[in-house]
Amino acid sequence: MKQELNSIKMEGLIYGTVKVRNSEIEPILDRAGAIYDATENQLVVMAVNFEIMHWVLKKGNSKEIVEPIIGNCYQRFFNSLYVNANVRANYERIMSQTKQKADEILFARFHQKVPKYILIYKLILELEDIKEVIIEASLRKELELLVEGWFKVAEAINNEYKIVDNKEDLEKIKPIDFDF
Repeated sequence: MKQELNSIKMEGLIYGTVKVRNSEIEPILDRAGAIYDATENQLVVMAVNFEIMHWVLKKGNSKEIVEPIIGNCYQRFFNSLYVNANVRANYERIMSQTKQKADEILFARFHQKVPKYILIYKLILELEDIKEVIIEASLRKELELLVEGWFKVAEAINNEYKIVDNKEDLEKIKPIDFDF
């Protein structure tokens, strides 16, 4: 039996879980000798993980519930930034591009011969302009397993929790109407 969480708590769980992911991939890329931009890496990894959560949660919950939660997670991240408008716009562009490309992989209707976690691993390298040939086989496998783990965490959350909003929860998340 799944434990019930409201949208607000699920948003917090997803955001907290994804935020931790940023620090996992960098040590492997460093050992591989990859040259990458740390900030861009964090943005790409965060967007990829939000989309993995989005894809997995839509399997067990309605689109109408999941879409706003993921959108709020992105917004929560952008609201936490203390950067000027130009930097924020650049961050939004990077994350939007990542989201679009990740969605093309995750939400593809055709049968893929390669597991999604390998395609996502390759997408991360592509988006960060890291040539896969510089990564030795053992580190490549470590990166693939790391990304596969992200999918497993999302599956565990989906298997453990069901998003259920009661009437009070819906009132709390309802947008405020400032037209007086």
